[in-house]
Amino acid sequence: MLYKIAIENFYSIAERQELVFEIPKNAPDLECFKVSRSDGVTRLPTVVGFFGPNASGKSTVLRSVVSLTMFACDSFNWTDEIDFFFQAYRQQDWWGKPTKIMVEFDCQLSPDAPSALFRYELHVTHKVKSFVGKTIAYEALFYAPKGKFRCLFKRNGQQFDFGPEFNISNTNDSRKESIRSNASVISTLEKFNHPVSTHLKSLIKTLGSNIVSVNKIIPTNNQLLSVYENNKPCLDQLNRELRRLDVGLESMTLERGNQGLFAKFKHVGLDEIIFLHEESGGTQRFIEIFARLYHSLAMGSVVIIDELDTEFHPLLLSELLRWFNDSERNPHGAQLLCTGHNPVLLDNLEKEQVFFTEKPLGQSTRIYGARDIKGLRREPSLMKKYLAGELGAVPHIG
Repeated sequence: MLYKIAIENFYSIAERQELVFEIPKNAPDLECFKVSRSDGVTRLPTVVGFFGPNASGKSTVLRSVVSLTMFACDSFNWTDEIDFFFQAYRQQDWWGKPTKIMVEFDCQLSPDAPSALFRYELHVTHKVKSFVGKTIAYEALFYAPKGKFRCLFKRNGQQFDFGPEFNISNTNDSRKESIRSNASVISTLEKFNHPVSTHLKSLIKTLGSNIVSVNKIIPTNNQLLSVYENNKPCLDQLNRELRRLDVGLESMTLERGNQGLFAKFKHVGLDEIIFLHEESGGTQRFIEIFARLYHSLAMGSVVIIDELDTEFHPLLLSELLRWFNDSERNPHGAQLLCTGHNPVLLDNLEKEQVFFTEKPLGQSTRIYGARDIKGLRREPSLMKKYLAGELGAVPHIG
């Protein structure tokens, strides 16, 4: 689970924005707050929702986490992707400043090690008036197995300092010479079968998302259906949910034809099958994101869904959030981060789970939590207060 995100000079965000997810000690014990795996004391939200006007920076928050994790895991294989994943706030005062992103999260140093709090931070330099040629100014990974952070590795440019638990010599290990100025330590050392890097990469890559950098992932039917073809338990669970949530839909089955993999849907009362492209937008959308939710709940990992509420009925949205609060559906502490416009979502979240984004005319994105609003009570409805403009982060039309 994620504990904290800090973002500076990244797309619509200029000044440092820090999001703290740790639940205050005076908050009540609710099913939507889970005790962290790392210390057994800290409580974290199972769902975090971001709300605000269009183009206010909601997706930018999610993209910062996705960009950071993809850099950590895959940048050794990149050519110029770093130039697109990390862009500065496009105002002259910020062109020469680095992009800075930091995330604190649960992780393990090795397969048999206990879970601990980790902190990964990255600073990316920019060339003035240029979108390309970016390099790493700073990269660091710390962990706190006993409550105090220890350095696993830290780099300033191409100067590296490895902690003893990372098992890379600071004096005579040739592997560090292969770390490029635009690639991560973890993704590079994993290529040399470094055990710690290999294990960390495998855990970080469990993060699921429907976005990559600035683009939404729109899988082809063949890509989407292949996920279900290769995971029968996931397909079986999808069918159970479809029967429960979609009136009249009995099952989805998969077959291969001349054009590849395709899905057939059987409905009560119909003598002929329905194909995927003929199903409702809501059903197609549910099939698109269900595998990611299923994987997250099964693994206890983080899943990031941009525009969760697209195409969904409000009651279905409530059900999806309930899965992450239910100890039986979510026994391993999975966490969902999402953006949305449908205010109904707000009445399914506690104030500690809600963050708002604002981007006043001519200014950068500002992020604040509902719990930071003075005098905000749990009741009455957060939705009514938001629509009335009492919480801010609403569009001003006209």
